[in-house]
Parts: sequence; structure tokens; C-alpha cells
Amino acid sequence: MRTKKRYHFSATQLITLSFVILILLGALLLNTPAASNDGHSIGFLDALFTATSASCVTGLVVVNTLEHWTLFGQLVILALIQFGALGFISIFIASLKLFNRRISLENSIVIQTAYGQNKIGGMGPFIAKTVKITLTCEAIGAAILTLLFHRAQSISWGRAVYEGIFHAISAFCNAGFDVLGADSLLPFGDSWAILLTIGLLIIIGGLGFPVIIELLTKFRQHREWSLRHRLEMLSVHSKIALLMTGILLLLGTVIFLILEWSNDQTLGRLSVSHKVLNSLFQSITLRTAGYYSIDQVGLTELSKLLSAVLMVIGGSPAGTAGGIKTVTIAVVLIAVHSALRGEPKIVGFKRTLPISLLQKALTVMTAFILIALTAIIILNFSEQSSAFNHSLLDLVYEVSSAMGTVGVTTGITPHLSQIGKIVIMLCMFVGRLSPITVIVALGRRLKQKNYCYPEETVVIG
Repeated sequence: MRTKKRYHFSATQLITLSFVILILLGALLLNTPAASNDGHSIGFLDALFTATSASCVTGLVVVNTLEHWTLFGQLVILALIQFGALGFISIFIASLKLFNRRISLENSIVIQTAYGQNKIGGMGPFIAKTVKITLTCEAIGAAILTLLFHRAQSISWGRAVYEGIFHAISAFCNAGFDVLGADSLLPFGDSWAILLTIGLLIIIGGLGFPVIIELLTKFRQHREWSLRHRLEMLSVHSKIALLMTGILLLLGTVIFLILEWSNDQTLGRLSVSHKVLNSLFQSITLRTAGYYSIDQVGLTELSKLLSAVLMVIGGSPAGTAGGIKTVTIAVVLIAVHSALRGEPKIVGFKRTLPISLLQKALTVMTAFILIALTAIIILNFSEQSSAFNHSLLDLVYEVSSAMGTVGVTTGITPHLSQIGKIVIMLCMFVGRLSPITVIVALGRRLKQKNYCYPEETVVIG
């Protein structure tokens, strides 16, 4: 008798499945009456939307986090943010490491896939460092924010500690959820300490764990080297991630200063120093964080469009950020630069990049853009009767925020139709896992072909 062959999940399928399970579990908990302040169930769709937003570290909400959810509901959201940022499987592996349990080859492959690592060896120590970095940054951030929130709001120490912990985790995980009220960080638009602390947590979380680990390693092991030499010895990946992050932050700050300088609804009424501060924070938060210190509804149309572009780019790979990713964009730009110089290969930072890297980058970008355009078209029809008076650019902004797992909105999120909520949930899910992961997980494992077809050229340009 022929035995039925057991189905074996691939690494990408396990990663995707873990997120689905996490989201469904969170939705079931948030759907209970105990999670809502009014003692009634919020409804499964809204609970699922919130669980998806938290697990995918986005920050888009259909109800105000402080006003609607009980302490239990808020703690569920916080747990989803933490698990969603690190990955359910990563935390499981870290638990095995904690109890000195052996990490199997299969689990190492899953972690390698989840964090985009080239080498399968050393995944256990890598995860241990990832969790240690996360908890350390969140603990330091929580301590600082506790003191700042206590002083700024004159609240009890207990409340200050809770707000400090919640926002440190939410900021480092690039989630953007807050328990401050309906205005996010608007009341703290003049606080350099609060905005820069949260901003720094967002930047570190968005750099990606491989970059952070490499920086710590280089600066610990080679203290006799000059700063310039240590930076030169970084891998190409780390150099690209750091350079792109710096350029995008600076570019975003300058753009918002120019476009919003005289806009009374955003920067117009602020002092020069606070205009710089809030422009910088706006540029930081669009890197997939979701907090805001200026009113997003009041942004000029051009600012909304450029914000959408920055949100779609997102942060760096293998971190807590979403979006197409800085390194992906950089690979395409490097390839264009090499082509313009007439170089037969892709050359960047005195290194030759494989053509397969460009193919993957183009696949991610194309899939990302096509999914975003499809979502915008669907929303254009599904939200025609929305109670929120919106423009097409508001829909572009919303989809970009979801796909980039950012979490800022011009105000349409609470007014989305059922179809609109489902579309945005799918955008958040794809944005967190990346289109390639979702496509491969839904289909079969990509087959490696050991043959090629005859070569033929076509006309370009």
C-alpha cells in the first residue's frame, strides 16, 4: 500500500504561516469584551485589522488605542508589536538558545531566510544578539522616556513608566502605536528630548540587525582603528544601509522644511528651531514608524506625494522596518550608475554585485508597485461613499503607509469600508513580509534550472 507523502513547509511558508497565526491569535484576543473599554466586542474585522497593524508593526488604527482598548487590550497590542518585529519563529529560537537547546538545521534555514542572511552557520548566536540588542535598546529608551513623560505631563510615576515602556517598544519596533490620545506626538512638537529619543529608537530599529551587529563588532574588536578605517571595513550591505539612511533622512528634512515652511497647518507657526526639529522627525517617522508631531491632514499635496515615496522606500532589510527597503533601491541605482558609465558589470563601493541581486531588487520593486497600484484602484471604488472627504492622493498616502508599514494617515483609516480594511490589511501584510516572501510562500519553491535558452536581444529606449 502506497503511503501518502507528508507535505513539507518551506522556510518562507513557515515564516508567513507564523505571522498568520500571530495575527489570528491577536485578533481573537482583541475581539473579546475584556479588551474594549465599553465591555463589548469590537467586531472581528476591526480586531483583525488592529492585530494585523500591530503584528506587521504598522500603526494604522480604526479606533484610538488609548480611548478604546483596556489595559489588557493595550498589552495584547504591545505583545503583537514585539513578536511581530522580531518574528514569532525568532523568539522561539531565542527561547531554545536560552535553555541551551540545540538549534536544528531546519530552524537555522528559517532564520536565514527571515533575516536574508547569506550564511546558514551561526544563526543561533545571531538571534541571541538580535534579541539582546532589542531588549537593551528598548530598556534604555523606556528609562529615558519615563523621565521625559513624567516631567512633560506631570503624571504619576506608574503612568510614566507604562508610557515609557510602551513607546520605547513601539518606537524601536517601528510600530507607531501610542497611548497618548488622539494627537500622537503633536503635544510634544516643541520637545527636543522626546522627539529625538523616539526618533533615535526608530532609526536604530530601522537600520536592520545585521548592520547593528556589524557596527558593534567592528567598534568593539578594533578600537585601535580610526573611525574612518572602521567604517571603510564595513560590508557593502552595511555601507549602503547607512548611506541611504543618512541621505533619505537629510533629504526628507530639507524637503519638508522647504514645502511646509509657511504652512500654518504644519510648520508655519513654529519657531525656526522647532521647524527644523519637526521636519527632521517627520523625515524619520516616514521611515516606517507611524508617529507624527505635525498634522498629516494639513500637509501640502506635494508633501503628501513625496511622503508617499519615502514611505514606500521604507527602512533597511532584516530589521523592524517595512517598505521596498533602502538596499533594494540602492542596488537599482548602482546598476543604473554602472550602466551610465558603460561598465559591463554592476559595481559599487569597489565591489562587483551579482546580476541575481539586481533581478531580485527589480522583482521586489515591480511587485511592490503593482500591488500598491492595484490597492489604490480598488480603494478608489470602494471608498467612493466614505464619510471622510478624501482625494486620490489621500488613498495613495494610505496605501503607501500600509505597504511601507509606516502608520501615518490623513484621517481616512477609521472611515474605511469593509473592503477597504481588507485591502489595507493585505497591504500591511505584504509590506512586512515583502512581496517575494508572500509570492513564494503561496506558490511552490523556486526551481533552479541548469539549462538556458538561446540568447537574443531587443531594442531598449
